Amino acid sequence: MPDAANILVVSDLHFGEELLPGATAERRRAIDLGAEAFRDFLRYHAVRRIDGRPWRLVIAGDLFDFMSVVVPSTRELPARSHDERRFGLSRGIRAGVTRMARICENHKPLLAEMVRFAAAGHSIDIVVGNHDIELLDPGTVAELERHLRAAGADDRAIARIRVQPWFVYVPGVAWIEHGHVYDEGCSFEFNLAPCDPKDGKLVYNADYAATRYLAASVPEIDPHGIEEWSFWGYLRFGWDQGARSFGRLLLAYARFSWSLIAARALHQSFRRRDRRRRAHRERLASVAAEGGLPLDTARSIDRLARTPLTVSWRRLGRMLQLDRFANLIVTALAILVMLIALPLPFALLGSAGAVLIAHGVQRWLGKHLVTSQLPMRAVPQRLRKLVDAPAVVFGHTHDPRWQPLRGGGVYVNCGTWLPATRPGLRRCFTHVLIQPRAGVLPLVELRQWREGGSQPFDASADLGAGVTAPGAAHAVIDWTEVA
Repeated sequence: MPDAANILVVSDLHFGEELLPGATAERRRAIDLGAEAFRDFLRYHAVRRIDGRPWRLVIAGDLFDFMSVVVPSTRELPARSHDERRFGLSRGIRAGVTRMARICENHKPLLAEMVRFAAAGHSIDIVVGNHDIELLDPGTVAELERHLRAAGADDRAIARIRVQPWFVYVPGVAWIEHGHVYDEGCSFEFNLAPCDPKDGKLVYNADYAATRYLAASVPEIDPHGIEEWSFWGYLRFGWDQGARSFGRLLLAYARFSWSLIAARALHQSFRRRDRRRRAHRERLASVAAEGGLPLDTARSIDRLARTPLTVSWRRLGRMLQLDRFANLIVTALAILVMLIALPLPFALLGSAGAVLIAHGVQRWLGKHLVTSQLPMRAVPQRLRKLVDAPAVVFGHTHDPRWQPLRGGGVYVNCGTWLPATRPGLRRCFTHVLIQPRAGVLPLVELRQWREGGSQPFDASADLGAGVTAPGAAHAVIDWTEVA
């Protein structure tokens, strides 16, 4: 029984990211290291059990990176717009199977190791994340199954490798999901029905648009660190690369902005939006039933999701820097009017005042980030009140952290398996170990794969909002302190 198993949680492996055209040798090497380490991780646990229990491996989102796979137009899959001819087919139902096939072809040894892990009596749950949201489509899942069978999986192994559209819930033990639905830059208006019903294309959010246009334009940038770049940081980067690179980056930013404005228009289409809403509600009911969750509870949790910023002109305008541009344009026009209408001494004095006011407005507006990632701290506390799960586990942020929750329970972010520039080797290969225990709360540990084994994660390192229990050497939850 899966509920009797010990649980391993990993997240954000991003296999397929190396397929982005122009990907640097460093990025390809990071994926190779991650894949090699994950195969070792699977082999290690396939033959090692705790208390004789099998493992339930939960991959909490972004196992695959469909965003980075460019699918060119073909006779079978023709481009339907100039944008698709230039940047490849849009993400969605039509090209999801092709992207899945390309990733699987590139990671045959990984699939074979997953099959051997399942054949040894363990199970694997692949939770859908924002980078592999195509796994919501049955055709894409069937393509994955086809490649698993080609890697040696029989019916029993296939039955142990499941795709979970939203969450894994083990009552009395843990609630596990990717967490992108709580990030306004990565969520979709209807997270279980993210594709436009008219053409099957994925409705743009900021994360998808940034990868398609900005990452394609400057593939040398680490895509997992750009959330911390300001708009002016992008401009400085482009300027340092030369005039041609600067112009290319500005054009990419224009395409990025236009795609989000187009997504905003889709949110206003009553008929298409209503079809997505109804599809989401139907999927929500089936997912709740399959996951052992009451429908009312599933609806309450669904309401915790953040609306994507493309739904709001105000939030979209702030992210695209329109308020800053407006401030600069108004200031320039005011100075021009004063230079024309006033004597020069008064015009200069007024211009200086306008510049000071503009500077004050810029400071008041604060720092703008090109993408938005909500720190997921409040949501686990609310989730804990809705489900019987002492441990709430997310991925998505690439930031390993753990913190006790008020009233009992703990939030753990399993970080990322990917050894990219961010978070770096010191903070990659992280995972969570959860051991259910009869009559008492489960044991929860934040761990790291290193030196050929699963080791306690060093909680004395800078973990941001992480909490280190007094005297603890690593991230192990002592329920007597957090109850």
